[in-house]
Amino acid sequence: MQHTSPRRTAATVLIVGVDPQDAGQIRESLGTDAAIPNEDIAHSQGADAVRRFRPAVVVVGFDADPGAAIALGSALKAEHPQLAMIAHGRGANPENIRSAMRAGYRDFVVLPEDTDLLRRAVREAPTETVMATEQGQVIAIIGAKGGVGTTFIAVNLGAELAPIHRVCTVDLDFSMGDVAGMLDMQPPSHLHDLISNLSRLDERMLAGSVGVHPSGLHILPQPIELVENDFLRGEDILKILSVAADAYQYLLVDCGGRLDEATRTAAAVADLIFLVCSPDVPSVKNAWRRLHLLDRQGVDLGRVRLIVNRLDKNPPLSEADIESNLGIPIAATIANDPGRCQHAVNVGTLLRDVDRRSTAARDISNLVSLITEDIEQVIAPVRTPLSWLFR
Repeated sequence: MQHTSPRRTAATVLIVGVDPQDAGQIRESLGTDAAIPNEDIAHSQGADAVRRFRPAVVVVGFDADPGAAIALGSALKAEHPQLAMIAHGRGANPENIRSAMRAGYRDFVVLPEDTDLLRRAVREAPTETVMATEQGQVIAIIGAKGGVGTTFIAVNLGAELAPIHRVCTVDLDFSMGDVAGMLDMQPPSHLHDLISNLSRLDERMLAGSVGVHPSGLHILPQPIELVENDFLRGEDILKILSVAADAYQYLLVDCGGRLDEATRTAAAVADLIFLVCSPDVPSVKNAWRRLHLLDRQGVDLGRVRLIVNRLDKNPPLSEADIESNLGIPIAATIANDPGRCQHAVNVGTLLRDVDRRSTAARDISNLVSLITEDIEQVIAPVRTPLSWLFR
């Protein structure tokens, strides 16, 4: 998706000497106003991290080691006079506040009370303004049928991208969307709220609606309860995706296995389409149908990447069978690891947090290269008649 008007890039904010729980609160408070590297940085590593990331703002914790925070502030002030330094504490300790001000910190914040103060400090920090920039890359993840793992891929792949990119997973499955449940999250808002307020929708409103996972991934979910989706209009979905693409570098759109107006709109504007199937006859047959439908709708099939999920050593259909019947190459496979994957779903966590050595976790991590690298994929003509497998 292209974006040609000038816009201000989000400030890079570095969090130093803050425990993971408080760091998550800082991330949630800033939302899309900041790009925050997903690293645990100690006070002793702060100076090197500032040289490496060159942030506009650094938030330094005072609770664990006030002396180290003061020393770091003084050193950073001398080396980077334009750097905006914010002190953070769980309580407004008068001695810590005085020491922070003397060391050159601009503000001392206690969250959530000082959320507005923190946001204002970040927004006022000098950041680069760019012209005629591209919007973020939109990746539509479409299932050949229900239950092939689009949501699982969308959240786990998003978490792989999040440490160094601004990433949001949008749940466009209006029937049974479960992005929030997959991560055991309860975001402040959901997609229906944005649709109800499209006239006011902008990046700031979006920032207040997304949920922020500790991995750094942002999500825009469906509501918990089921609602009617007869109201769906393609132009409404397009407006939401366009605003979100302005705010994020990568937008992973979970379309589930349905082919409704939302999925058609996402496929039409996506930079890449991940078509997900499993290695069995019903799934591959429906993948064939999806390809033909996309082709009839004028979608460039060169944007499609075929992902085979839950691949066993001896699957019902081999990779060669799948490629010959669909007429396109397999871009990536994900190993079948039902025990670990199901456990991750049941407890609402990422697969890598269950077992980073999982083969499926490794395969999902490898999908990052399909998005971040310029990989040319030759698409063979989609066959008009059904191949021998489906006759």
